[in-house]
Amino acid sequence: MRSVIEQSILKTVAFFDVFNYPLTAEEIWKWLYRPGRKVSLAEVKDILETSQILQEKLNCTEAFYSLCGREYTHLIRKHHNNLAERKFNRALLLIRFYRYLPFIKMIAICNTLAYSNTGEDSDIDFFVIAQKDKIWVVRFLTIVCVHVLGLRPTVKTSRDAFCFSFFISEEVLDIQSIMMHQNDIYSPYWVAQLLPVFDREETYQKFFQSNTWITKYLPNVFPNQFAKELKPYFLSELVAKILALIFSPIFFGRWFESLYRRAQARIISRNLQEMINVDTRVIVNEHMLKFHSNDRREAFYKKWRERVHTLIDKEIYNGESK
Repeated sequence: MRSVIEQSILKTVAFFDVFNYPLTAEEIWKWLYRPGRKVSLAEVKDILETSQILQEKLNCTEAFYSLCGREYTHLIRKHHNNLAERKFNRALLLIRFYRYLPFIKMIAICNTLAYSNTGEDSDIDFFVIAQKDKIWVVRFLTIVCVHVLGLRPTVKTSRDAFCFSFFISEEVLDIQSIMMHQNDIYSPYWVAQLLPVFDREETYQKFFQSNTWITKYLPNVFPNQFAKELKPYFLSELVAKILALIFSPIFFGRWFESLYRRAQARIISRNLQEMINVDTRVIVNEHMLKFHSNDRREAFYKKWRERVHTLIDKEIYNGESK
């Protein structure tokens, strides 16, 4: 019978294998899935080097650990990492402009680009935290800008397009409610992998502290830092204040927010009426706007479970049957 840590290592590598993403020993330690406690990096490295079971199930190529038979994925990871650099630079060009917009507390890159694992034709996904009571005006401003510039994903192509499909308000930073079920493996990783590219008033730190529930699944995770993260400065804050007076005047702020909500709600209802607030794919309320109509979390979960069954469950069952 494998130890808990050995099983945890296999489950972790198996999850990232769904995305053709082998891991280094340090990454296995950081992303270690449900080991039951915090585990030191030294302990993980020692188990990787000495465990006969892991040596049978895993292969290490150029310091990347993958499932046996999947050694070639380190080449995919390197290729995607090179593609990610271009997409990061493209994202930064947009965010340099967005930091002049009012009411935005944080913008983070999410999904596969957050850990530099993006395909040639992939879009660039953002997660946005808005100032209290300003979630609808923030969505309006961010969406209108990329729409006018022709940079939103289309039916024909999504390559390098900007996708803003998840907004929350700073007053409710805990997003545990987005989980599909208690065994939803994707959502904790999604939260932990967020890469902040613009942050006002340390909102990312507040967000991370408000979602400590992820440590039940990933006890070794820590907040991410982006080397190219953009900071607000005097001119950007001055322009943001001026635009705030234009798009949401002080004495008419609530009325304007209601106007933005009604205008956008009609469009949302027309496109996603049957999915709104039915489950965690599409959520529309005053604290969260989430539009993941093509939510693939269940598909990722099933692919991961298939790998875990082959690596762990089947062998345990066969061992107990003897």
